[in-house]
Amino acid sequence: MIQSCGVDSDVLEYAKDQINIALVFPEDDSECTEGIIVSATQSELIFEWSDENNNSPYIVHLTNLLSSQTDLIESNDTNVAIILDRGVAYSWYVTGKINSSSEIWNFYNEGPGLESTIPYPATAISPVSGASISQTSTTVNLIWKSEDPDDDIISYDLYFGEAKDPQLYGTNITETRVNDIPVEAGKIYYWKIITKDSIGNESTSEVFTFSVG
Repeated sequence: MIQSCGVDSDVLEYAKDQINIALVFPEDDSECTEGIIVSATQSELIFEWSDENNNSPYIVHLTNLLSSQTDLIESNDTNVAIILDRGVAYSWYVTGKINSSSEIWNFYNEGPGLESTIPYPATAISPVSGASISQTSTTVNLIWKSEDPDDDIISYDLYFGEAKDPQLYGTNITETRVNDIPVEAGKIYYWKIITKDSIGNESTSEVFTFSVG
């Protein structure tokens, strides 16, 4: 059974098994000022990661959280220089050959002219996406994490259900978890989080999934 508090240990073990590339820089949930300024609106940043198994070539998956555009950048080494828009929040992760991947990290590329930044998309803490929880579970606790460089997140909307595009389950949630959601053995569930800040900025997470049994 999933416990009423904390993160399911089986879920954590699943996550560890799937992550085999370690991101190094830019750091997670950071305000990055280290870029080389190339214009009033752009700067160049060197992305770095480590991989003991040498799963080269690598693909950096870089998403502009303001425009939701994702670019794929290939590298044969464990680093690559990328030109970014200034004053914009990004998410990134790295994949290599043989089904290797990293965690997803977020950062804010510091720049002029913005009074507020969009919150980083929420990430699933428990259950992690793709996990299978005990078939004897009748409820699940959904736990997530979300950050904002401005530190002005005010609430979350939860979408949850059996459809791959889940329906709205709860609005204006002020905690980063919802407990005791009913589930049934043998079913697959999908969920996502919309994070909202104090001036109306919103970010939408990816759609997470888990199965029961």
